[in-house]
Amino acid sequence: MVPSATARLLQPLRLVSLSCLAAISLTLPMVAQAKPPESSAGVKQVQPIDPEDPSNLRPLNLDTSLLSLQGGQRLMREADNAVNQQDYALAIRKLQESRQVFNQLSNFHQELASSFSGIDNRLAENLRSQAVETAQMRDEATYQLALAHRAQGQPELSVPLLVQIIRSQNPTRELGTRAYQQLFELGFVKLPYPRPSDAANVQPPADTGMNLLSLSGGRRLMQEASDAVNRQDYALASRKLQESRQVFNQLSNAYQELAASFSGIDNPIADSLRSQAVETAQMRDEATYQLALVHRVQNQPELSVPLLVQIIRSQNPTRELGTKAYQQLFELGFVRLAYPRPRGQSTSSN
Repeated sequence: MVPSATARLLQPLRLVSLSCLAAISLTLPMVAQAKPPESSAGVKQVQPIDPEDPSNLRPLNLDTSLLSLQGGQRLMREADNAVNQQDYALAIRKLQESRQVFNQLSNFHQELASSFSGIDNRLAENLRSQAVETAQMRDEATYQLALAHRAQGQPELSVPLLVQIIRSQNPTRELGTRAYQQLFELGFVKLPYPRPSDAANVQPPADTGMNLLSLSGGRRLMQEASDAVNRQDYALASRKLQESRQVFNQLSNAYQELAASFSGIDNPIADSLRSQAVETAQMRDEATYQLALVHRVQNQPELSVPLLVQIIRSQNPTRELGTKAYQQLFELGFVRLAYPRPRGQSTSSN
């Protein structure tokens, strides 16, 4: 079943925490403090703050505080002004801050709504409505951030953000559809949505600028690793292979998430995305196998073993790459029995 739009919106994003608390504290008015009296010896005596004194209490000023809907919207306006001035570095920073603010607000309101569910349903529904509103603003800030990265010539940074939006919004909603259109323009997905009647003949743009986060980008890294191996520069080969498997893993995860989003909505698109997920996962495992071999050549077999086990778990021992990975473990002495087992070989180990 496809999750409801509200449930998708309320899924928290894994955002890197900024120094929001410090910024928030700076927006609150300073607590007025009277000059501490001095004792007869001339030593100042600190007076405790009375928490019940109204002069010591300050409400959250929504117009100036960062942790508020108005605060997040103010950051988005500042980002928009920076874009108009083509100051994309400033725009990106402001948009990152705003989406973190909206995400925190959405999480807080959702937690409060859950706490009041069954106790005061009217209050719970009000809090849930605030959670949805701020989650929507978070996704809009995320979309603007993806556009800013693309304008700055960094489309590989846009892709994960666009995938997050589609998972949160649902492809059928306006913002989700716009995010998918961006992925199509970048050449990250093969089929447009909504699909026209002649969708089979529609081709994504040829020159997308996706230099790194793409199948061709990962393959280029693998070729650079192969060239380094031929020169016996195993340190460089190891680094290039680590980068390539990370690229392929990111791609595979993104395609899987998109496929899940389109499942039951547009099955041809879901099948196409699932096929891309399988293809990039295969390339990830091949890069992992080559990395294991490089570690072995470097006399670091202990680094090879975890990689070979990952391949077998991913591929299945019966597939060619899985069988080759198991053979490496056998040659290393990590396992005792060969696979496939020769005829007459006992199933029990000595």
